[in-house]
Amino acid sequence: MNIYILDSDLNIKDDLEKKGYNIIDDPKTPCDAIICNLKNCDLSKINSKINYKSEGTLIIDYGNKSVDDIENILNNRFYSSVM
Repeated sequence: MNIYILDSDLNIKDDLEKKGYNIIDDPKTPCDAIICNLKNCDLSKINSKINYKSEGTLIIDYGNKSVDDIENILNNRFYSSVM
């Protein structure tokens, strides 16, 4: 699974790599998931910068999630917000 982390300030790259995920640095490489902080990024700009897979790309809002939370979302390709 190729994962692109949009915000380089997110300190989750090493943790996800330790869990066996392939973190890509080149936005032209097709990715299965994008991890970003939606408060700090513009979704309209993501579309023009990143190469999506034709099967679909999951966008995960890092927000206040732990690495385990992100791994659960990646494994299940499902997210529901908790209010």
